[in-house]
Amino acid sequence: MVHSIPIVVVAYNRPKALERLLSSLLKADYPGPVELIISIDMEAGNRGKGDEVRGIAADFVWPFGDKKLIFHEENLGLRKHVLACGDLSRDYDGVIILEDDLYVSPEFYHFTLQAFEYYRDDPGIAGISLYSHAYNETAQFPFIPLNDGTDVFFLQYASSWGQFWSRKQWSRFRSWYDQTGSQGITKTLLPPNIQLWPESSWKKYFIEYLIRNGFYFVYPRVSLTTVFGDEGTNIRLLETFLQVPVLSGKRAFIFQKLEASNAVYDTWCEILPDRLKRIWKEAPEEDFDVDLYGMKSKTSVRSEMLISSRQCHAPVKSFGREMKPHEGNLINNIPGDYFSFGKNEDFSDPPYLARLLNCHQKRELSYWYPIREYHFAGSKLLTTQRTKKLYFDPGFIVRKFTVMLSYAFRYFRKGS
Repeated sequence: MVHSIPIVVVAYNRPKALERLLSSLLKADYPGPVELIISIDMEAGNRGKGDEVRGIAADFVWPFGDKKLIFHEENLGLRKHVLACGDLSRDYDGVIILEDDLYVSPEFYHFTLQAFEYYRDDPGIAGISLYSHAYNETAQFPFIPLNDGTDVFFLQYASSWGQFWSRKQWSRFRSWYDQTGSQGITKTLLPPNIQLWPESSWKKYFIEYLIRNGFYFVYPRVSLTTVFGDEGTNIRLLETFLQVPVLSGKRAFIFQKLEASNAVYDTWCEILPDRLKRIWKEAPEEDFDVDLYGMKSKTSVRSEMLISSRQCHAPVKSFGREMKPHEGNLINNIPGDYFSFGKNEDFSDPPYLARLLNCHQKRELSYWYPIREYHFAGSKLLTTQRTKKLYFDPGFIVRKFTVMLSYAFRYFRKGS
């Protein structure tokens, strides 16, 4: 079946990023003619790099179909710009939205077509991501969805690093946004970090829309896009923590309906309790909420009972944390005292900023990342921050030697 699904590139004032994205689009595989739309927002204050971006877009040769350029003559800002690009879906079956700091897999368009065909009539799906979400921005730790043998999982979190909206999906959101969302978000529904996002963010409005209506995004397990994070409207510092591997070979994608999947997660990247109960044979009979990252506050918990990594002074049952993903410790009843099941009122409730300090703790770092014991000096990571190009910091050498000697002694002593 032939679908009219254009690629819409959202560009602003990043000429190198735009060139990089366009070069990746040329390497992708397409089943037939595909229209390319490049929408360029006017740079605030002056044209500056905007003229360079417009020149790149105008000179770019697109051999796979029609090319359309949209030059906005006044600065829209990121939120209005993305909304305008989403509105283009009214004239097509749907649109693929790519911000200019992305890079696509050769198979991104095939995945989009197959996912659209599979989920087009699913009322619970509000969009299809091309990016595989691998980082919990609220907890600042990796996100590892359960592997159920399919190529997708579901998350109540809008994708902004490569996404597809069908005409119907976008129309539903646009109606909600025009009637409700444009009046402002309801902060109590959103995690604290999302509440702090600037007004230029369209994404926080879409996330509230998902929560209010019980909708989800479909995410691929192997990413079809990756993000470079070039400095822009919402990115102030170049970092690579959002880079993910992209699919480089062909494959037949295995999809699963939302209602049938056990890999379904809320906005906090926590597995839904009813899905956890499906696979946890010894799950408590009571209704409970899930807070394995420990980022939810008491007011964010909807049930009287809770499973959390926060401290509980009267746990009904406790579990260790050794398996990955961390749901596996409950499903397999791993003994320990890291996760607790108990009443919501019995859990500690520190401020969000205090919880974020977990990302510096040795116990957390060594669980989430492949860091060996000998990379730590006590509870802190050893670093070479003070070493220079041709100079080795004597203090670091001493600390490293001491740590390695201690590690070797304990290692071989236990092995003897």
